[in-house]
Amino acid sequence: MNIKLIGTGAIYTKYNSACTLIDNKIIVDMPNGTLKQLLKQGLDCKEIKTIVITHKHGDHTADIPFFLKHICAYYKENYKITIIGPLGIRKKIIELFNAYNFEDEQEFNRFDVDIIETLDDEMEINGYKINSYQVSHGEEKPAVGYVINNKVGLTGDTGICDGVKRIIQNSKILIADSSLLEGDKCHMGVNNLRDLHTEYGKEIICTHLRDTTRQYLIEKPIKGIKVVEDFAEINIE
Repeated sequence: MNIKLIGTGAIYTKYNSACTLIDNKIIVDMPNGTLKQLLKQGLDCKEIKTIVITHKHGDHTADIPFFLKHICAYYKENYKITIIGPLGIRKKIIELFNAYNFEDEQEFNRFDVDIIETLDDEMEINGYKINSYQVSHGEEKPAVGYVINNKVGLTGDTGICDGVKRIIQNSKILIADSSLLEGDKCHMGVNNLRDLHTEYGKEIICTHLRDTTRQYLIEKPIKGIKVVEDFAEINIE
């Protein structure tokens, strides 16, 4: 399995917002600027058939309309694109189309898009096993994390919770919200990552990093917790 960290930053950083591409086929979260970053890297967007969303905040959903227009209007491809996300994700996408003053939801309805709203589920999508787990992101409810093919776990934005523990238990590596030095009810911190690695012994890849947290982990590296740049690649068996 090939993993590309398209973005590893939080919203107020120079780094792209958190976004992960798996086997060039599944993209997890689609923040503002995602499409441009994929194109700059020469990645073939037509290979991406599955969009997985962790929660409805704009820095995780903003580029969905641009991506769909690029594939369906610019390329004029008519294959089915599957979008998986928490309850309410269909409404959120339509709101984005309307807010951007595109041809509103009527255009969206012409695209061949299958939307699956999920909380705690297991599904087979385009040849991949995808498990979703409800996580805790403060007042933003619901929020979900995922495990894909029992290999890579992705927490999305979350404080430490049972959902995060289920994700790391069922994956080989964890791509984790690493926003803070000390975790709170919305985001995990370095203290949470250290505890997770100690308990489960699995490698943790940091994403959604604030600049202060990134700098701290660079200056004081912790075994098993890895800070990478945007577009870093990881391969797992």
